[in-house]
Amino acid sequence: MDINNLCLGALCLNDASGYEIKKMFEDSFSHFQAVSFGSIYPALARLSEQGLVSFREETQEKRPTKKVFSITPEGRQHFFDNLVATEPAEQYRSDFMVLMMFAHLLPAERLEQVLQSQSKHVEAELEILTGISSQCCELTPGMRFTLEYGIAANTAVLELLKQRHRPLLKEIEQHKQQGNKR
Repeated sequence: MDINNLCLGALCLNDASGYEIKKMFEDSFSHFQAVSFGSIYPALARLSEQGLVSFREETQEKRPTKKVFSITPEGRQHFFDNLVATEPAEQYRSDFMVLMMFAHLLPAERLEQVLQSQSKHVEAELEILTGISSQCCELTPGMRFTLEYGIAANTAVLELLKQRHRPLLKEIEQHKQQGNKR
């Protein structure tokens, strides 16, 4: 799903400023969608030009005026149409997976760092997801499922990392000693 539709989806939940949408992506959506902060404001500008969102300006004490965006009925319909048409394909992009694909080329110390770093990252992700799950009581069934899916996936990855960490290091060392440099 593109940034325009992700912003529309966020605004289906609540009116929000660009910064609040960014925080929503960082806090609630980060385990399944990556969005750059620099892409949110241009998307909101496009959506506003198309009449899919509107905004109001709110003055803030000792801060610049804040634009708070709302989805229009046309924007809600546009999001709904895209939601219905979107195929549930998963795209998985991971620097960790690239490093692991070529783990046989990494020095043992670096591979150890990579595995430890990934374990810490997954543990942190799990902590965020379980925190959201336990703190939020007003989740829709779909939101709850999304959290459970993220928790289950990260739990499985963490278990794999724990089980395979030491054996993988040994396998790669044996591979290097045998001179297999495919």
